[in-house]
Amino acid sequence: MTLIEVMVSILILTLCTWMLSTTLMASAHHADAKRERALAVAGATNLLEHLHALPFEKIFALYNESPEDDPKSPGTAPGAHFHIAGLEAASADQDGHVGRIQLPSPGPALLEDTVDERLGLPRDLDGDLFIDQKDHAENYMVLPLLIEVEWQGSGGRRVFRLQTILSGIGRYDQ
Repeated sequence: MTLIEVMVSILILTLCTWMLSTTLMASAHHADAKRERALAVAGATNLLEHLHALPFEKIFALYNESPEDDPKSPGTAPGAHFHIAGLEAASADQDGHVGRIQLPSPGPALLEDTVDERLGLPRDLDGDLFIDQKDHAENYMVLPLLIEVEWQGSGGRRVFRLQTILSGIGRYDQ
């Protein structure tokens, strides 16, 4: 072998080693991102299942941002923010929680005439076929909500959103 052949062989071996290490690093990063997203999805769906198990008429009071209408006494309800184990809050997050439930209004009043395209508002919440300016915190029949998880992941700031409408129509709690 000549010196040129040895140099070309070393160059090819170095290039192959670099490509392999880059692929392994990208695979590890992708695995972290998938794990984080799976935690976010599981946290949001677990919360949604928890909401389904609650008495429908109490959901707004329990999960809005206002402590004034908490069912037991002010400050006793879970509120709009929640934590998911294994996820780190985004650096710009003020409350330190990765999760937030967005309802049609922050509370204690629930208004139908609120404008929010993400929640499909304005919307008839009490089933009277009219969108009015009255408080429907005590008589809503549908409750649109958005569960948003925002975290600081291995690849930077990440967000997962779950949008749905809860309904108490035809539901019988025993």
